[in-house]
Amino acid sequence: MAESASENRRSIAQVNRMIRSIIEAETLENFFWVGGRIDRFYRSELGHVYFDLVDDRSRIRCMIREERASKLPIDLRNHLDIEVYGDIHYYEDRAEPQINVMDLRVSDVSADLAPAVDRLRAKGLYPPTKKPPPTAIRRIGIITSRSSRAIGDFENAYRGAGERAVLAPVLWKYVMLEGDRALRSIVDAIAALDEDPEIDVLAIMRGGGRSENLAIFDTFEIAFALSQCNTFIVTGIGHHRDRTLADDVADYIASTPTAVAHYLAELCLNSMPEALVNSGRSSAPGRDERKGSPSLPQASSGSPTHAGASAEKSQPQQGAGTSRLPVILVWLLIILAIASVSVLVAVFLSQMQ
Repeated sequence: MAESASENRRSIAQVNRMIRSIIEAETLENFFWVGGRIDRFYRSELGHVYFDLVDDRSRIRCMIREERASKLPIDLRNHLDIEVYGDIHYYEDRAEPQINVMDLRVSDVSADLAPAVDRLRAKGLYPPTKKPPPTAIRRIGIITSRSSRAIGDFENAYRGAGERAVLAPVLWKYVMLEGDRALRSIVDAIAALDEDPEIDVLAIMRGGGRSENLAIFDTFEIAFALSQCNTFIVTGIGHHRDRTLADDVADYIASTPTAVAHYLAELCLNSMPEALVNSGRSSAPGRDERKGSPSLPQASSGSPTHAGASAEKSQPQQGAGTSRLPVILVWLLIILAIASVSVLVAVFLSQMQ
């Protein structure tokens, strides 16, 4: 039994070669079309193009050789929906199946974005130039609907992170996300927050919805307004699978409003301490006195706002000076006790002599 097991021993390279022979026997020159969204796009120094083709549940690696990549009819980019035509190759070194792309085309979803992308490219705004996140955050401006469930998702996550440190306050800018006046409402809000000198991060959020509900974020007007911003832009539009042109031109894409909260909290925690101390805590989405934004119901007494949590955390710091007095008194009493014992011992010894 031991001898037969030894005779059947194989190296990793041999195992991968065996898998390749099995897979490629069925897949080589068995060409097919498959559609998905581009992720992890990369062009090598030799001119070959690599990317993952992904859908809601799966992904597969793709490769376009230099001789074809240099003649592509479209500019490939992350989040672009395409269909590729090719066959499956298996690469032994990485034990990885990969589509060898022979042809590709833009899917119907991406074709709808082509006019807006072309207009951005004509203005030199596409592909977008990504800005780095700010090193200090004084205030965060968030654009969303007054009735959006994204507010609750954001506040719960942001408030939880705020229990660990002082986070930047939030200025809520309520807009219409649907309807004839929604486009102008969003564009105006973007411009207003970008012009505010105290706003260091601008975020746009909305909960999930049907593709027609998110179509407004594929418009040239919103993409252009975001591209013109000097402020760092974060988007949290829809669910994990949703991608819009607004996402594409943003500096950071968060998959959901909750992910926006986690990312912004992390930025705050990594910011310079003096900026955080001066800014205080984020309030719940209520009235901002400086901007006059409409109010929403405040958090209940059982769920303190960021401002309340900040006050609670600041109390021990305010009493730090007085809290040292009892400690000093204790040490004085200990010293006096030791001195008294020393005197008694000396007296006793003298009497013994």
